[in-house]
Amino acid sequence: MKYLRTFQFVAEELNFSRAAIKLNYSQPTVSKHIQALEESLNVMLLNRKDGQYQLTEAGLKLYNHSLNIKKEMDAIEKLSLLGKESFELKLQGHDFYCYEYFIPAITKMRKIYPGVKFGIQATNNQDTVNNLLKNKIDVGIISGSILPKTFETIQIGAEDIGICVGKEIYRAGLTTQDYIQKYSVSIDESDFYQTANIFPYLNQAIDVVDTNSDEVVQQAVLNHRCVGVVRLGRLEENIKHGDVIVIETIVRKDPIYLAANKSKMNQTHIRAFFELLIKITDPRKDYQIDWR
Repeated sequence: MKYLRTFQFVAEELNFSRAAIKLNYSQPTVSKHIQALEESLNVMLLNRKDGQYQLTEAGLKLYNHSLNIKKEMDAIEKLSLLGKESFELKLQGHDFYCYEYFIPAITKMRKIYPGVKFGIQATNNQDTVNNLLKNKIDVGIISGSILPKTFETIQIGAEDIGICVGKEIYRAGLTTQDYIQKYSVSIDESDFYQTANIFPYLNQAIDVVDTNSDEVVQQAVLNHRCVGVVRLGRLEENIKHGDVIVIETIVRKDPIYLAANKSKMNQTHIRAFFELLIKITDPRKDYQIDWR
């Protein structure tokens, strides 16, 4: 490749001295490179006529091929540097999405791109959308069907949203209204399923514990005799073992999206992370994720 690079400069300059200056070589070194290349190919690449160098037919063909080779080598070099560069990716989403999707992906990403650092912020859906719009974060995981046109997205999951209680306070025959009149309601009021939307039929005030953390809602339901309004993915095992009972499902299969602002997708490391996470997510039936 070194000899081919020397030949490219000579072919463009048609002058060994000028090529040597641009390459920071001595002129004898340039001559040796060209001679070695001609001997290895067993062809003449340059002719000298009236004191001027000219490319032979073989030399012209080699020069054209060398341009394509250079483009390929530059692309390979960029890929190799990608794993060595040091930069930070800022990620954001619900706490459940962070450890369900981001953490396993980061583990695999670090093996391929060891120079990447990751910063994760767990927050509510609206904050993630806002920070993506403002370019404060690089990649987010969001839910719901309303997506800004400025986002590049792909669905990576789906989950139900429900009203649930712990087994300690569950009583067969009680309605949702019975529970929320007797117990506090733990909910993220910044999300679309806020109390005003899901309980419009109530005339009296509700005792609301407003939180942007699904983890807080889970613990409130399990340990503090609260009614919880929450995405049910994180409670799957609790529901399965009977520790949590879903008394009403308000949304079925709410889509989960991997999202990034389109204005950032031309940045190599963001595009690489986005595409690799899509590949390793590998959605199965009902979006059950296999991270093996």
